[in-house]
Amino acid sequence: MNIFRKILYILLAVPVLIILIWLFAVPEDLIQEKIEGAISNAGQGNISASLTGFRKGFFISVYADSLEIKIDNTSALTITDLTGYLNPGDLIKARFIFSVKGNIGTGRLNGLLKYPADAEIQIDRSELSAVSYLSSLGVKGDGHLSGNISLKDNSAKITFQVPDLAVQESAIMVPFVDTFHKAQGVLSVTGNVVKFESVSLEGEKGYARLKGDITNGVKNLSLELMPAMDRLNSLESMLIVKYQVSPGYYVVPVK
Repeated sequence: MNIFRKILYILLAVPVLIILIWLFAVPEDLIQEKIEGAISNAGQGNISASLTGFRKGFFISVYADSLEIKIDNTSALTITDLTGYLNPGDLIKARFIFSVKGNIGTGRLNGLLKYPADAEIQIDRSELSAVSYLSSLGVKGDGHLSGNISLKDNSAKITFQVPDLAVQESAIMVPFVDTFHKAQGVLSVTGNVVKFESVSLEGEKGYARLKGDITNGVKNLSLELMPAMDRLNSLESMLIVKYQVSPGYYVVPVK
């Protein structure tokens, strides 16, 4: 009976010990540094992260008013009402692996942050207007963005889809851009290069692919157009004729 009692005491003591270590032996500054570092280290300085209103919770949890992620010192997106939970076993092993949740606009975010340089983040139906990086590219519109962000091996990979796209304004010259109502694609960020690996647009007047990269903030992109010619008006046909490469195929440089 005494053996079972001792085992019970040990089982009760372990979580108490973990909580005490968390509360008194792990500084808030260190935890904040680990979370920001897990994101920033992956981008080799091209991606950076900063937390505001950061604080520890009681049961091995953390909270922050916001987490801002930047690409090339340009705001890419801001996550609000961030909460994170650390596995007790990882804390004992001095590993920082946080399960995180938060909001991007009214959309939800879930993910896993691993120090020093790994992260997996899922975004579910965030308003397109809440992604500030698009504004830096001169694009404004409505729609709901879902996708994944993977940070690993000093690079980031982003996959996304916007099934209800409605472009309101575009500083990038894209013919009949307001007729595209679906977007999806894959981007990668390595060092100072944002590469558009596969980005497609679909709409009532045809199909388009955006290819190229943005290096040190300089756009080197091209838009491949495959329009439905019988649906274009005369002005739209005149705008794209100089970009024709072959019948039904046009390439528009994006600068």
